[in-house]
Amino acid sequence: MRNNRRWFRISLTMLVLPLIFALAGANGDGDHKETKYRWDIIKATSFTPVTVFEGGFASALANDGSRITVTGNGTFDLRESDDVTGGGTWTTYAPNGTTVTGNGTYRVQQLVRFDVAPGVQTAGLIDNIPGVKGDLTDNRAGLLFVRIAYSDGSKGVLVVSCHLNGGPDFVARPAAPASIFEGITASKGYTDYWSRVPPIVTPVPVDGNRTLFHILSQDEKKD
Repeated sequence: MRNNRRWFRISLTMLVLPLIFALAGANGDGDHKETKYRWDIIKATSFTPVTVFEGGFASALANDGSRITVTGNGTFDLRESDDVTGGGTWTTYAPNGTTVTGNGTYRVQQLVRFDVAPGVQTAGLIDNIPGVKGDLTDNRAGLLFVRIAYSDGSKGVLVVSCHLNGGPDFVARPAAPASIFEGITASKGYTDYWSRVPPIVTPVPVDGNRTLFHILSQDEKKD
């Protein structure tokens, strides 16, 4: 019986310790944990220097070459999947790229997942997104999935991905990993617009297909 009790205590410790470490690591080694974010599909009005505002557009392609183009922004809180705001407009096009097959608005319903990625913003960018610091310290790279409802009654998932370019000193200001794309993908009903349309960078930068995440608030660590 004594050996059984000892085995039970050891087993319980093995089960509890990972949970304790996970909870302790949730806030990292710092004094806080980032919790609330804003996402934007941004508009670039200049590239010398890069100057961005809310109100941009981004597109993605389905398997047959049909396209969805969306605008939008919103907020989400990592502590509560239903604590979301935002939405935007959508337009779908036939594979010829010009025939409009539908349009309307969409509304964000729920946070599915968000993962912050390493990397920092390029120095010198002028950030005019409302309600943020504007000094680039609150910019984040990452990958967001949210459930959305379209105005025509269909539903889907919007994926927003942000790759921060870093630099010009890439030692002091490293870029996000190359595995992270810039832009959006989306599903609408049974159609998956899985192939993002990348932003045009060369030979001349063109507005479109760019995104940003900003940290809005954080939980202070309590002793």
